[in-house]
Amino acid sequence: MNSNDFYTIIFQWVLPFATMIGLYVLLTKYLNSVYERMDIEIIWKRVIQIAIVIGLLTVGWYFITHQEWFKNAVFYTKSGAEWVGNTEQAKAAGQFANSYWQRFLQFLLYWIPVYFRAFVVVWVVSTFIYIRSLMWRVSFIRGANIIISTALVYPFLSLKYLFGYQTPFFDFLQSRLLIAKLKENLNDSYFKAIQGVDDKGQKFEAGIGGTVQIQRYKATAIAIKRTRAKVTTAGGSRRAELITKNSRETDTDKLIEQSLQGFGKRLVAPSIRFQDNPILNADRGGFVFDSDVSYKAGDELGSWLGIFSNPLADGEKISNGGQGVFHAIKNLYDGVFKYMLHLSPVAVSERLISRAKELFTPDRTLDNAKYVAQSNLDLSLIPKPVDPETGNDKETQMKIAMKVAQERISEVTNALNIFDISGVFYKLMVGGNTAIYEYTLTRTADLPNDFRKLQEGLSQILKTKDLPIIEVKAGKISVAMVNGVNIPVDFRDMIQNRKKGMNTIISGMAGVDALGNNIYVELGDMLPHIMLFGATGFGKTVTIFNIAYSIMSAVDPSMLRIQYIDGKGNSFEFMRNDRNHPNPFTYAQPANASGDIEYARALLKHFERETRRRIELFGEEGVSKLAVYNQKFPDKALYEILVICDEFSAITDLDKTLNYEDSVEYGTVDTFEYIAKMARSVGIHLLLANQTARKEKVPGRITANIAGRVSLKVNEPIESDIALPDSKIPVHLIQQAGEFYSTLNGIRNAEHGNSPFLSDDTMNDLNDGLTKKFGARDYVVTREEVMREIYGDKFKEEEAYNYDIPDTIPNAEASIDELVETISKYPEWAVANKDSAVFTRNKNVNADNLKERRENKKIIQDAIKQVTR
Repeated sequence: MNSNDFYTIIFQWVLPFATMIGLYVLLTKYLNSVYERMDIEIIWKRVIQIAIVIGLLTVGWYFITHQEWFKNAVFYTKSGAEWVGNTEQAKAAGQFANSYWQRFLQFLLYWIPVYFRAFVVVWVVSTFIYIRSLMWRVSFIRGANIIISTALVYPFLSLKYLFGYQTPFFDFLQSRLLIAKLKENLNDSYFKAIQGVDDKGQKFEAGIGGTVQIQRYKATAIAIKRTRAKVTTAGGSRRAELITKNSRETDTDKLIEQSLQGFGKRLVAPSIRFQDNPILNADRGGFVFDSDVSYKAGDELGSWLGIFSNPLADGEKISNGGQGVFHAIKNLYDGVFKYMLHLSPVAVSERLISRAKELFTPDRTLDNAKYVAQSNLDLSLIPKPVDPETGNDKETQMKIAMKVAQERISEVTNALNIFDISGVFYKLMVGGNTAIYEYTLTRTADLPNDFRKLQEGLSQILKTKDLPIIEVKAGKISVAMVNGVNIPVDFRDMIQNRKKGMNTIISGMAGVDALGNNIYVELGDMLPHIMLFGATGFGKTVTIFNIAYSIMSAVDPSMLRIQYIDGKGNSFEFMRNDRNHPNPFTYAQPANASGDIEYARALLKHFERETRRRIELFGEEGVSKLAVYNQKFPDKALYEILVICDEFSAITDLDKTLNYEDSVEYGTVDTFEYIAKMARSVGIHLLLANQTARKEKVPGRITANIAGRVSLKVNEPIESDIALPDSKIPVHLIQQAGEFYSTLNGIRNAEHGNSPFLSDDTMNDLNDGLTKKFGARDYVVTREEVMREIYGDKFKEEEAYNYDIPDTIPNAEASIDELVETISKYPEWAVANKDSAVFTRNKNVNADNLKERRENKKIIQDAIKQVTR
């Protein structure tokens, strides 16, 4: 390189670019100073003053220019100028000036393109940096340092993808941004102390370094400058740490800690959430802020098709509660931009791997399973579920629900921040009528002991009439709230997606969670019995049938029999074997305790005796469990028995009507307690359901021996504590029928889901399908055999409770006339079932119109009274 090349680089590149950078820095300082001084009142004041001045000058100019003396002065001035211009001296001076002007123009024409090139490059790039700096809330110089340093190491960062790092560019940029924000957070007087000047910018006199406090400021500023930041996203999590070195002096450390107090709350970044205040950790080198949040690049990428929606749709109209066409278009472009921003090699790879696993990964549950799930149900008999209000299918409702829920993420986040609960938004799930917002908490999150005030506060802030349900587990807080969009649950999907390998014969599903995963109900040695709670009208009985049919779908009647007992009605009548739609799994005639309490008690006593009989048999054969017995004696194999008892408290309450001798012999509380304690190993299991979980209705002797719990909505807060003990889940706040919480896998692994709906006609069809597959099966024991076994000579067949049952049980859609006709034809059945779902859940009996509802209820009541006379 010769000297000319060197001068060319300096004068055409270095100097122009340095000049433009310097000018831009001055511009940013000027703009910042203007912004600091800017006040709308002062601006309006200046505008008015300028307008007045311009007006006065315009009036003065108009007055002067229309005076005769001004016109004469203008004429004589113009004449004098023409005379001077025609002189030889003026012409010579003009030629001299013209030559210099031409040289100046040539100079400008040569250098203007050079500086204009520098201007375009520097100011365009700098403007982008300046905008990003304003968004980051750091100075222009610090913003430029972050972006330029990231650009310089671009090749190195690209290679990090090969070593498993998920977001190397974000990690590098964010680590420098954290340090920049930390420096911005520190008062300028600290950095002035390093420069040897006081708060007023004056140098310390006579070389003295200022006061002791100034020296501490200096040490603090140096510690801040030496802060290390590291962000690493790999292995499914994003870890971040910010370490400010401590000093050698306790007082200085106190000042450093004071300057960092509350700083963690100010640091907001995707999937990064520090604790509010630093922790002094000498082993790690100082004051530490750290964060560890789950992160999956594939999940962050989102759905490409989910971005696009019709901005002209009715739902986007402001008059319909939408945000308008232009806002919808803006959201569309924002979605595309965010998608492209997250479109990294790792994100694409994770998506492809996830899809491949979904399509091609074998069901590993078969490897160590004791039983293989059968496919006994004809799923073609089950209609595709739709939302009853809109008629939309599951997929359509899912899209609508997700869109509605996504629009509230910022509101929920802000509401939590108001209550000093800072967390990183992790994921959004929708299911049923509920949206679940999940946040990752900081390691030192300060959570309230009682969430009730928080729930009420969030409800007020979010303007929802229903209180949200808040749950904390595994370092995350979830807020479940009514979403206003109902997503129907598909029973067919639940059965098709079930795991093929089972470790227990009684393996069913109560429903699915918001991600569509099955929530299992498995009864065996580890969890022999469960209790299920749910207020009237919130899907308790439907959930029971979901569990029962999903169990029957996987096993055959030689492996399992099911007994049904209803404490308040006749909900299980259609499960009989001796009617139009027999079920081959039914053990004995279903019992209706409200009309035949003797038979209900006899059945429970029968299972108590069956438990004792099996225990004695196992003792004689030298085995301890049913599975071992069946393996040792396959020709004499015994089936397991599931006893489903709905409204069991209605049965135990009637123990009070027994005299002392009868209560000892036929009391049901003792029977329930004995079966719960002793039936574990002999293959007899309980599913006890009740509409209330009040302590006086749920005997502690029973609940103490049944650990498994599932709960739909209950009516009172105290019931939540009993329904799901120690979980702190307020199930009394549930508002959706079929929505439930399950703690079958422990309170730390509570599951939240929704049950599909099966109509009476569908269940009749499923019974027919099961009978077609397995053939008609007789009861294991008849009602008369059970009664004679328990009551002996006290039982008289002619006094037995028996009545005709309608061939077709009226469903919820039946008209009032149909119900009245059924009551007149089958009076004994109607009296026995007057409080059952046949009448209480009928749509006409529960009509929206108050007058119509009262009239229909009176018609039914009068019809039942008529047949009882």
